[in-house]
Amino acid sequence: MTEAETDHSTTATVTVILTTELGDIRIAVEPQVAPETAAYFLDLIDQGRLDGATFHRSGASFVADSDERQLIQGGLLYQTMTGEDRRPIAATGEALLASFETTKQSGLSHQRGTVSLARDLLGTGYAIPELFICLRDSPEFDANGRTEPDTLGFPAFAQVTDGMDVVEHIASQERNGVTKTSVLTGQILTHPVVIVQARRTPS
Repeated sequence: MTEAETDHSTTATVTVILTTELGDIRIAVEPQVAPETAAYFLDLIDQGRLDGATFHRSGASFVADSDERQLIQGGLLYQTMTGEDRRPIAATGEALLASFETTKQSGLSHQRGTVSLARDLLGTGYAIPELFICLRDSPEFDANGRTEPDTLGFPAFAQVTDGMDVVEHIASQERNGVTKTSVLTGQILTHPVVIVQARRTPS
């Protein structure tokens, strides 16, 4: 077992800093209540996969052309969301997470500042290497909060502890980016915000 894998099995909260072009976002990852989801995210961090990734969505939950800003989303699948990569998410070569903790299992809920993983709702249903951060309380993202395509909701695993002003700044960016998914029309940032670096840091 590697040192990183040993860290993933810990019950201690793990602090991660996402350094973006617009400032730092500090989050507290909770492996003690969401071990599989947290380990998946921390693997992305430890492998440097999020370095150079982007926050590229600001919008509401599957409401086309909505002016509401409920969340920001970012990660590794910008080209898939814009249509530049036309393969299904399951065929992109990115590692997906089939088994994750629901909010019913973890005891977490989607509140302002909650960090969660997006899911491949139009395909496998698996969690994907895309995180989103809630701008407001959003119980519809919790288990049993919605029925389409299932009642599992989204796997919350962390909370923003500093940098919600940066999250709000990202959310306020212009949204004229292209997308192949009609429900995301008007939610893709014209100029995605780069995650310059994502690292664990002492709490």
